[in-house]
Amino acid sequence: MLKKALSAGTLIILFVSFSAAQEVGHFDASVGYGAAFSKTSSNGFNGVTVSPTNAGMILGTFRFRFNRTHGIELNIGRTNNSQVYILGSNDYRVQTTITEYSGAYVFSPFHFQKLEPFLLAGGGALRFDPGNQLINGNASPFGAARQTSMAFLYGGGVDYRVWWRIGLRLQYRGLIYKEPTFHVTQFFTGVRGHIAEPSLGIVFNF
Repeated sequence: MLKKALSAGTLIILFVSFSAAQEVGHFDASVGYGAAFSKTSSNGFNGVTVSPTNAGMILGTFRFRFNRTHGIELNIGRTNNSQVYILGSNDYRVQTTITEYSGAYVFSPFHFQKLEPFLLAGGGALRFDPGNQLINGNASPFGAARQTSMAFLYGGGVDYRVWWRIGLRLQYRGLIYKEPTFHVTQFFTGVRGHIAEPSLGIVFNF
């Protein structure tokens, strides 16, 4: 019994010593504003072209650092644009709210006095909520319904410490996803869409 207790105590001491030797992790939270630039996609077989409009976006991030180099983050973002489907001489416009729910691994390879560059990669989901629907500029509902697409997230940026626990975050993020159809059969393209998101935000360190 004593031997088991000593063994357990030794393991605990080793674990605590190892943990103490590591750099202490911490949390940060940020809110940023930027732009969402969407690419135009098309399917040459059925002649459907999707041309989303560009818009502003807001992004909130909660990041946990295991140490100075490795961390993970959770994101929620929102933008409002229009998904425009061009079929022959007609264009179908869906005014859309896009909500992002994502997570990513964050790698910070270098550290300077006030600057900390980082790279990130992960995944999540984009929820497309339809609003007004127009055909050739005229209000004409055609049955667009909410749809969610899985997305791959990548990006990078830099944090700049302004004062003690407050900093600025300049970053670029890219989202690759399957183009939504809003459950309208003739909107199907089967191609991947891409949203480029440069943004600037404020960071609060805890």
